[in-house]
Amino acid sequence: MNQETSTSAAATDVVIRLVGESGEGTVTLGDVMVEMFTQMGLDIYTFQTFPAEIKGGTVMYQIRARSGTTLSPGDSVQILVALNKAGFSLFGTGLADGSILLYNSDVFSPPPDPNRVDISLPVTTLAREQKEAVRHEISGEALKRLPAPINTVGLGALMTLVNAPLEPAEAYLNKVFGRKGEAVVRMNISALRIGAEHVRAQIGEHRLPSVFPKPILAPRMMVTGNQMTSIGSLAAGLQFYAGYPITPATEIMEFLARELPAFGGTLVQAEDEIAALAMCIGAANAGAKAMTATSGPGLSLMAELLNLAGQAEIPVVVIDVQRGGASTGLPTKASQGDLNLAIYGMHNESPRIVIGSTSVEDAFWTAIEAMNLAEEYQVPVILLSDQSLATRRSTVPPPEISNISITNRLLPSEDELGPDYHRYRDTPNGISPMALPGMIGGMYTTTGIEHNEKGDPAYTPENATKMKAKRFRKMDAVIEKHGERLVRHWGVGGDADIGIIAYGSLEGIVREATQRALDDGINVAHLHLRLLQPFPTEVVQQFAARCRTLLVPEMTWSGQLANWILINTGLNVERLTKDDGIPFRPSQVYARIRSLYDQITGGASHE
Repeated sequence: MNQETSTSAAATDVVIRLVGESGEGTVTLGDVMVEMFTQMGLDIYTFQTFPAEIKGGTVMYQIRARSGTTLSPGDSVQILVALNKAGFSLFGTGLADGSILLYNSDVFSPPPDPNRVDISLPVTTLAREQKEAVRHEISGEALKRLPAPINTVGLGALMTLVNAPLEPAEAYLNKVFGRKGEAVVRMNISALRIGAEHVRAQIGEHRLPSVFPKPILAPRMMVTGNQMTSIGSLAAGLQFYAGYPITPATEIMEFLARELPAFGGTLVQAEDEIAALAMCIGAANAGAKAMTATSGPGLSLMAELLNLAGQAEIPVVVIDVQRGGASTGLPTKASQGDLNLAIYGMHNESPRIVIGSTSVEDAFWTAIEAMNLAEEYQVPVILLSDQSLATRRSTVPPPEISNISITNRLLPSEDELGPDYHRYRDTPNGISPMALPGMIGGMYTTTGIEHNEKGDPAYTPENATKMKAKRFRKMDAVIEKHGERLVRHWGVGGDADIGIIAYGSLEGIVREATQRALDDGINVAHLHLRLLQPFPTEVVQQFAARCRTLLVPEMTWSGQLANWILINTGLNVERLTKDDGIPFRPSQVYARIRSLYDQITGGASHE
């Protein structure tokens, strides 16, 4: 369909994958295409995977642009842009029939495939020609620093492959390069048009995916999961952040380094992850809302201090942006393999809360939840994200500020302060008023040693039993107040053939697979957990009672979530595991749903 025949009511759903060498512009081209699609009013969902090396290695950047809610990076790729042979070899699969391969003919030629339309684009040659055309209009030093417009050639080709007009791209180039002079602008616009012309000359009668712009009727933000986590923490009242750089969590610290001081907060780059959490615990004990962010290796180092926070009843938030492993493992790939570490990573036992973000939009709200829960229950809270969610760019509505609810820690009243102030007073829900430094009559000892209600060391069996019971009573209070609230239900509301239980960034992927199954007449229900520890046992058991069989998809090798469900509920579930660094595709989850349905029904669909 040509662009001229499109209307505002026409729908777009296109999946583009770009692959190339790290540092040669793959990510830049992807970012510019995201900008173009966003200007067209489309909803965006990206997935990026990077090499672990500082320089070199293959980058993959997948973009899904859609007219409506975008839940996943998509299944079949309609357009593959391969800038080198290595990228094509690694990520040249999963293409739709009739897909288009746009390849850099300066560096390789792909083997022919009858199910694919191949378009050659000598990107490097064309870009150098455009630079050469303006070389006499630019001074020598500026010319040396001026890169050939490789990405702009690719942009023109891509815009043409999706039947999009070039005018928005030309306006974008004028804006970006305008300060560099008319010759540079002209060079880039010429490169854009040359890329487009090369595609038009080769596409012939082949059908192209079509992108139909939509009116932008409400404000939207283009953000990553890490950015929304950071913004949510600011909205929750974050006052102190200490961290140590680690992929893929570093963006949180970089974002807060720019923004937290404007909110009156303090940020410190610590010498390591142990020091970072120690600083946060100190700040939190002094009354600040404190947070750090790390990934699996850093969380391992924090185990002792997490126990200190649990034992001393100090509120603190730790963001764990999970990555592939173990050890250094797959530092730039996606995984959910830290669930066991988040739940069990301690010596002996102390209370902690573990929750998970589910989407870019949800990352904002879950960061607020984490801070509120830490303050309300005076415990460490571990918020699980992952690489795919952290680096994902999505279009989301600005958060509705009026919906934000902030919780602050329980402080002692004047009557409770004084010589008989009991910092760790045994209460029905385990939560005790926490005096802040400087409060008259609020002096007490903060210690990881077992202590009595006043905070003084005490080692008797009776005291140890009493105080441990007091601390763990908070977990019962969390379930009672938040157990049903911190889950989401999708799919059918009644009896279901298949019940799916998942957590974290798989929410949209499972929702898309669930909807496909529902469209095929299979009754599927989806319970998505946001609260993982303490475990909402009763909620899960009630969900299981209305399902004929249960399926748990997760990005782990051993089925950590399935094991956690078994421990807490006694339920044996069907497992769908994947821990190779790349998230599930909706079709993979759907295929397992279909297989299970055929097993329990003999393949007879509902009408």
